[in-house]
Amino acid sequence: MTTPDEDHTGHGPDRTPPADLDAERAVLGSMAIARTAVLDVVEVLDGIKQPFHEPRHEQIFNTMLALYASGRALDPITLTNQLQQQGELDRIGGPAYIHELVNAVPTAAHAAHYAEILRDLALLRAVISTGTDLVQMGYQARANHDTAAHIVDTAAANLQQLTAAAKGGTDTREWMLDRVVDAVLDEYDNPRDDVLPLPWADLQSVAPMEPGDLVVIAGRPAMGKSLVLLGIGRHVSITHRRGCLISSMEMSHVQMGQRLVAAEARVPLHGLRARTLNPQQYTAVREARDRIRRSPLRIDDTPAVPVSRWRRRLRQLQANNELPAALIVDYLQIAKAETKAQNRVIEVDSIAVGLKALAQEFKIVVIAAAQLNRVSEHRTDKTPTLSDLRESGGIENNANIVILLHRDDYYDRESRRAGEFDFIVAKNRMGHNATVTAAWQGHYARIVDMEET
Repeated sequence: MTTPDEDHTGHGPDRTPPADLDAERAVLGSMAIARTAVLDVVEVLDGIKQPFHEPRHEQIFNTMLALYASGRALDPITLTNQLQQQGELDRIGGPAYIHELVNAVPTAAHAAHYAEILRDLALLRAVISTGTDLVQMGYQARANHDTAAHIVDTAAANLQQLTAAAKGGTDTREWMLDRVVDAVLDEYDNPRDDVLPLPWADLQSVAPMEPGDLVVIAGRPAMGKSLVLLGIGRHVSITHRRGCLISSMEMSHVQMGQRLVAAEARVPLHGLRARTLNPQQYTAVREARDRIRRSPLRIDDTPAVPVSRWRRRLRQLQANNELPAALIVDYLQIAKAETKAQNRVIEVDSIAVGLKALAQEFKIVVIAAAQLNRVSEHRTDKTPTLSDLRESGGIENNANIVILLHRDDYYDRESRRAGEFDFIVAKNRMGHNATVTAAWQGHYARIVDMEET
């Protein structure tokens, strides 16, 4: 009776890395006798790291590619001379081995077929290597002060890379200039429909939010950050029926739900909480509930969330074809760093970098609230500036758009601007800075365009 670690012969499993040295020699021989075989092989092996198991074959392959790229002749003589100049000829077996490679195949017609064999075997070796690395990370996690979430995220990222390679090469981001300018004109003639819809028309025109953007909404406590984020989420999902995931680390889902219902139903928030709505208002609440339930809006109130958790959740939604148009984070400075750093500034910077990476990786808009420090409150003019961002310069550096929030009547109840709410676009990587004024309707948990008042 064999054990699970034994094969049918009674011996342990074969631990030899999968490889086919004959196929490797056939690929190199094909390239040496026919220059046209080079492109056939490169096309198949594109995106594969270390397609050759035999180190000297990898060296010969790289030398052949260098000769081809330089426009020089590629044949057994030039290959031998180049290896000699590099001091590698004796190490790979001398001129006799080059001659052996040439004789390994009668024709170069099947170069792509041999390359396919190498591709499959290289992927299998990569799977083995990735699995071994992850096992070691698991055993050494505590010694390295690593978290299970980070290891799982690393595993998912590595497997995603293997999946991309198995499906046919790298996800190249190189573009010819003619395609770039064509894309610009196509966008001008046919406006893109993936710009995130905002509930404030003037802000939409000044600072359109596009997939890949990290947008930071910053303000002092009680200035309205959560209402801005909820207003965006409500408009995206309920009005435009596009997915939105709100990660609320500061308020519970019940508190978020109360604000959401009050804003959508246009009823007083305090009346909803105190259960003092009149019959007409209660009817509006029930109708709002039905609209909200039909929307693709999700709220997660898990506290102290690290970036890796958001990445895993987005991958799950992507696998189910439910990737949201936006991830909304409330708020950035109370998110959890993946690893403990020397100080909180470094940790917050790493969180900002991680959020920007999420936006680019999943091609969504990531909107994160951020806290401002108290400096602005000690100035005569209470208007905030970029330098007031708390605990981090990395937030400003990584953000495509930074919007500062300000209400003059928060500091002066007798202000002539009572009821006005300022969106101060302080950084706008693809546009100009400006201040957009809206109307504050805090009793309805809403901020609306001035025209709606």
